[in-house]
Amino acid sequence: MGFLTDRWRSQVATRTLHKADLLVKQNRYPEAIQLLTKANQRLHSSEIEILLVNLRHDSFFHQVHTSSFVSWPPQPDDLYADQPGIPEIDHQDFTATNVASGVFNHGSIIVRNMLTAEQVSLMRDSVIQTYAQHDKAMAGALETETAPWFVPFNPTPREGTEEIINRDWFRDSGTELAADSPRGLFNLINCFQDAGIINMVAEYLGEPPALSVRKTSLRQVPHNQAVAGWHQDGAFLGQGIRTVNVWIALTDCGIDAPSMDMVPRRLPNIVPTGTEGALMSWTVSQTVVEDAAGSTPPVRLHFREGDAIIFDEMNLHRTSSSADFLRDRFAIEAWFFAPSCYPIKQLPIMV
Repeated sequence: MGFLTDRWRSQVATRTLHKADLLVKQNRYPEAIQLLTKANQRLHSSEIEILLVNLRHDSFFHQVHTSSFVSWPPQPDDLYADQPGIPEIDHQDFTATNVASGVFNHGSIIVRNMLTAEQVSLMRDSVIQTYAQHDKAMAGALETETAPWFVPFNPTPREGTEEIINRDWFRDSGTELAADSPRGLFNLINCFQDAGIINMVAEYLGEPPALSVRKTSLRQVPHNQAVAGWHQDGAFLGQGIRTVNVWIALTDCGIDAPSMDMVPRRLPNIVPTGTEGALMSWTVSQTVVEDAAGSTPPVRLHFREGDAIIFDEMNLHRTSSSADFLRDRFAIEAWFFAPSCYPIKQLPIMV
């Protein structure tokens, strides 16, 4: 019976891949992605998942991207003027209006219970599986042995795109690129769709969004990691971008596991980097952080598994460190960009 089931799954996957290929040849990428996604929810096919990563990237270059926003950033009303620090909402109040109000007036917004316990478990397992298969790859295993959990993504050569060559740096910082894990990315996008995140981001940005290969990650941050540097992502993402980051804890963190330290307000500009006392050329010194924070000193954030925080490239933050941390922290981080002004070096993935 198992043989028959495997044979049936293989036959269905083959037929589905053929249909998707016909759609791609007609430049109907979104339809091909939808077809493969729906089929894979039943088939869990390694071949389909690997193809989906590449189609989601290639799709970006075969669409015309326009925004419903004439100018950026928007200036939403402050719905949380009576809340000190970073505003908090529950998932039931998770709307583009509320998120925009929090991000553009306060620098970020916390969304409690963003993912269900089942979704958290699925994504935490995705992190563990991806790390394990990457370890096998580093030990010499072939891609056929590590798929679908680890298959390094290499973009189609185009002007502005570059091969990813610094995976060791990502791994040392507790990061696996989601695009390097076809099944991990598939699970992440499905969870985001079910949680209403993709629809919210589309409304927030004014157009269907694209993830960044270089900044969307499955994370396991060691509890004893070295002190991390303060930074604003806008310092190295470029000018004229429209972006939002959805960061979700997959374990409780902030007390005995690393969380984030954050300046609890929106900064009007990118603060100086690489000054005296900064850990690296792209990080911000403690003195500059204190000057930028002013009367709103940095806070250490506490999350339960499934909680999220949403912010953009102006936010000043760092991964927290402490001798009191005894557990690693699992999380997912997803940077969404508006495709109409996408920084191509970040390598787009349409969702």
